[in-house]
Amino acid sequence: MAIKNKLLTVLAVFVILLIFTGAGAFKGDTVTRDAADISKVNIVGGVESGMPENSAMVFCGSTLGKTLSGYNAYKNMDETLFALKSGEVDAIWTCDVTADYLKAKDPALKSLPVSEMSDIQNTENARFEFGMALKDTEEAKKLKDEINRVLQDMKNDGALNELTALYISGAPWYDTEEGKEKRLYPDDIRSKSGKETIYVGITGAVPPIECVDEDGEPYGFCVALMDEIGARLSKRIKFVVLDNETAFTSLMKGRVDLIFAYGTGEITTESKKKFITTAGYYPMSRYEFLMYVK
Repeated sequence: MAIKNKLLTVLAVFVILLIFTGAGAFKGDTVTRDAADISKVNIVGGVESGMPENSAMVFCGSTLGKTLSGYNAYKNMDETLFALKSGEVDAIWTCDVTADYLKAKDPALKSLPVSEMSDIQNTENARFEFGMALKDTEEAKKLKDEINRVLQDMKNDGALNELTALYISGAPWYDTEEGKEKRLYPDDIRSKSGKETIYVGITGAVPPIECVDEDGEPYGFCVALMDEIGARLSKRIKFVVLDNETAFTSLMKGRVDLIFAYGTGEITTESKKKFITTAGYYPMSRYEFLMYVK
């Protein structure tokens, strides 16, 4: 009888442990990992762009110094993060400023070590600066020159540093409940009195450089910077939220006057040159790869 009771006790404990283990396993759909390890990365994800998935896979593989088995593109950063946390992809790639922003919001996101990647990641110089892209027309060139003049003035008087410190370095704070009440939205901007309007295309693919909330409204740095530019040029600012993949199509069709976040530099092939870029307003040193480690 005593042996039977012991067996029943052991069985009961086993069942209880099984229940708790199961509850933990099915508490969420997130995949947990012990550490950010390049050797565990086979499929990478990222926000969709003009780069085909096969090309993105080759680029990411070359950067990581390994051959990848797949690459998945997603419509926006929220979908990209969900794919990472659910285990659909092993890592996601993004620019350094966005990686810092995402890690500040979620400590479970960890960067893969740059020291283990190919030499193209090991550089002290900025890869490029974020600027604005415009269609290559005479009218756009005039707007570009005006924006460049204002950006230089803002660098000289410290206004640009103030905006980056508030809206980029302090960006995660704006996603707290308290911060949401103090976000800067297009309706709050000063530059509403100008006779001419600048139509600004944003995608939300590069937070906190450009942020779009759950209602599809831009906020933060992109609004603050364009507000200052518009006020100094006496021009109105109108934001148009675009899909990252088709943003340049909208630019070429004249739906917007500029795309807010784009790497600076001119197209090298003059015969195929279709757009121009302004001076930069924020540096991008390298791309980073994030894994979900918890």
